[in-house]
This record gives sequence, C-alpha cells and structure tokens, in this order.
Amino acid sequence: MPARSSAVSGPKSKKSAVPASAKAPGLAYRPEYCARLLAFFDVPPFKVTEVLKKDGSVSLVETASELPTFAAFARSLGVTQSRLMAWEKAHPAFAEAAKKARDLQGDILIQNSLRGNYSSSFAVFTAKNILGWSDGKEESKKADGPLLVRWEGQ
Repeated sequence: MPARSSAVSGPKSKKSAVPASAKAPGLAYRPEYCARLLAFFDVPPFKVTEVLKKDGSVSLVETASELPTFAAFARSLGVTQSRLMAWEKAHPAFAEAAKKARDLQGDILIQNSLRGNYSSSFAVFTAKNILGWSDGKEESKKADGPLLVRWEGQ
C-alpha cells in the first residue's frame, strides 16, 4: 500500500488569471445553448398510448409528459440554474430563448391541467412559483394613495 504524503502548504496562491468558465468545459456560455434550450422545452404536452385489454379491445391511455424545467436543463449541461440566470442577463439571445422556453413550459402546464393530467393544486402552485403567474387575488404591493374611510351617520 503506498504511503500517503502530507505536504505542508505554503502561502495561498493568487487566483488564476484564467476565468473558471474557461477552465471547465461546459460551464462557458455557447450560442448553441439557445437552440438546445428550446429543443429541451419543445416537447408534446402528453402522450397517448394504446393498451390492449384482456377482452381484446383497445383502450387509449393519456399520460402527461415530464414537465421540462430549467433545473433539469441546467443539469443536462452540467451547470446550475444560477448560471443559466447569469447567461440570461449577459446574453440577449439566451434571454429570448429562455422567454420562449417559459412559454413552452406554460403551454405544457395548461394543456395537462385542462386535460386533468395534473392535480389542480399542483398546477396552481407551479404556475405561481415557476412561471410567475398570479390569480388576481393578490393585493397590489403598490399603494395608489392614502386609504380614506368615511363614516356616515344615519
């Protein structure tokens, strides 16, 4: 068994002049990520499968496709969601692709919700938290002016 050596570390070296994104392949933005993002999100909302019953008849079974997420796309590239958000801020083409991807994601959510493939509570939660939708019941965070209450005597 080889002996382990313990090296005494000297003073900490200065940070490398080479950015981390250049050192690690897959971490640097590439223009082709726009097309990959759209392809990742452009999936059919559901699948219909023919199932042969014991009596010989055929039944159609509908199942929701996996809802594409930015977390899953980031994982497929080997990056984090925060890296994707940084790319959105730095690269207008990627920002536009991300908007289109969110539209595709919203369409999948709507189609499966309307067809009963997702529970309503999941659909509402997802639409509010992932897509930023609101149901119109939230109070406006901006005050339009002072609230005036009048008491009228009878």
